[in-house]
Amino acid sequence: MSNLSITAKNLIQHELIGLEAEVLESSNKQQVGINGLVVDETKNLIVIETSYGIKRIQKKAAIFIFILLNGERVKVTGERILVRPEERIKLKVRKW
Repeated sequence: MSNLSITAKNLIQHELIGLEAEVLESSNKQQVGINGLVVDETKNLIVIETSYGIKRIQKKAAIFIFILLNGERVKVTGERILVRPEERIKLKVRKW
């Protein structure tokens, strides 16, 4: 991991793969409550490995809780991260 730790303030500029995540809200009610380890990410999807297998969640339709390495839980609207991971890392983020 880099010298810069992932915090609530800089989470949306960091790599999400490897973090624990939970779907807090979704337009697809069957996805609410899905939780596990983020194993992949595309511009439009977050892929979560759960105890029931791999689940693909559309970013635009969901609100996520990401659990940081220090145990802090951070709520992120999927639309805030609706960009390719490599582009999101370069974003200048205003206070959110």
